[in-house]
Order: sequence, then structure tokens, then C-alpha cells
Amino acid sequence: MDFSQLFETFLPFADSVPVIRAIVAFILVFFLPGFAWTLVFFKQINRIERAALSFGLSIATVTLSIIVLNALFGIKINGSNALVTIIVITVIPLGVYFLRRYLARRQTKAAKGD
Repeated sequence: MDFSQLFETFLPFADSVPVIRAIVAFILVFFLPGFAWTLVFFKQINRIERAALSFGLSIATVTLSIIVLNALFGIKINGSNALVTIIVITVIPLGVYFLRRYLARRQTKAAKGD
């Protein structure tokens, strides 16, 4: 499965502005996935700890997930497949985080209403 044609169609400006592409890539690869996972696993940590853990978790989850997908399912390692993988490993913990918040608010409202 190769998503390169899809991204070439919708993101033609990415090649013309390499600085923006590099900044977005840095955030996507080295920060965002780990930050999403820290929201799920670590509830009582401060911002500096969360940022430090975000970098470590991002490097680990992105690298391992791309290598595992290549080894187990034969998915080629390229930029577009890596982007899709990064988006998936970022969206899953965000979904869990917002679901937990929604359920906690619902319980709080139910407890106040009793």
C-alpha cells in the first residue's frame, strides 16, 4: 500500500517550502506521538517531564512501529507510509484520552445529579 500519490496530490507545496516541511516533520516524528501517549499513561506529571517523555516515547514508538510493520506485513518503509503510521499511532492514544475525559465528566455530572 503506497500513499505517495495521495500526498503528492494534496500537498504539492511541501516540496517548495522545505523549512516548514522540516518543522512539521520534526514535530510529527519526535514529539506528537509521544505526547499523545503521555496523556494516556501519565496523569500527574509536569510540563517539562511530559515534554522529555514525549521525545523518548516518540522515538521509540515511531521507530518500532515502522520496523514491525515492515517485518511482519511487508509494508515498504517510505515517507508516505511512515506518515500514515505516525498519524495512526498518534490518533489511537488521543481517542483513548478523550474517551476517558468524556466518561469522567459524565460520571461527575451523574454524581452531582444524584
